[in-house]
Amino acid sequence: MSNYNEALDSEKRTLSLLVETSFYPQTAADTKEQAGGEVESILQAIQNNPELSKQILQTLLLHAVNA
Repeated sequence: MSNYNEALDSEKRTLSLLVETSFYPQTAADTKEQAGGEVESILQAIQNNPELSKQILQTLLLHAVNA
C-alpha cells in the first residue's frame, strides 16, 4: 500500500480505531459497545424480516458474481 487511498475500508477502520484508542481510550471503548449494540439490532432486524434477508442475499450474490 503506497498511500491511504489504496487501503481497504476494513484497514481504514482498523487504523482509525487504533488512532482513536491511542488518543481517546475511553471513547474508543464506548464506540465498541455502541457498535456491538448496532450489530445486534441489525442482526435481529434481518432475522425478523424475511424480505430484508432476501434482498441482502440477492445483493451479496450479485456482487459475488460480478467480482
